Amino acid sequence: MKTIRTKVYEFNELNDKAKQTAISQYRDKDRDYQFFYDELISSVKKVVELFNLKLGREWTDIRTSHIDDTICELSGVRLYKYILNNYGEDLFKPLYIKSIDRPVKWKQFICKVHKGNSGEYTILYSKYKTDNSCPLTGVYYDNDILHPVYSFLSRPEKSTTFESLISEVESAIKKTFDDTEEWVNSDEFISKEIQANKYNFTKDGKIFNN
Repeated sequence: MKTIRTKVYEFNELNDKAKQTAISQYRDKDRDYQFFYDELISSVKKVVELFNLKLGREWTDIRTSHIDDTICELSGVRLYKYILNNYGEDLFKPLYIKSIDRPVKWKQFICKVHKGNSGEYTILYSKYKTDNSCPLTGVYYDNDILHPVYSFLSRPEKSTTFESLISEVESAIKKTFDDTEEWVNSDEFISKEIQANKYNFTKDGKIFNN
């Protein structure tokens, strides 16, 4: 029997070449990032539900054939008004102000009283200002997918119809899936994953298994 001693290194102690070896080896591992896609899929589902759309066989396949032509052909200012009248409350939420550790009813705010472990508390929202940050699921994918809608609402183009706007949303969904795939395989993301998991490496960048 003999004992072999091996000097191990943290990721940030490796030289650049060894770091690249470590990243490549980690990238080739059987990694499970389904939770990223689950959050993205939740945003897609909410957008589909909001605009009364239908899905094909893929999450990136959006259908509008069931929607009345008079709606699909709405454009410019008419489309702008249609979106705000029908979806405005979902796209723009009252702006959060602060929380109060007791029940209150102040007329200058929208007051929502909740029950917590230590008693009732109130969340205050503005009556006049709105927020469109992650309005559907609370995850940033909402804004990635809805970007074409908010861009249109900020500047309604006469040439943009409801149908073409939904086509842009479909493209945004595809791009978000592609961007997510690229991100979880990027050197930057993998480096953070390695450091978060506190892996040890040999000098040449190979993962050290105890």
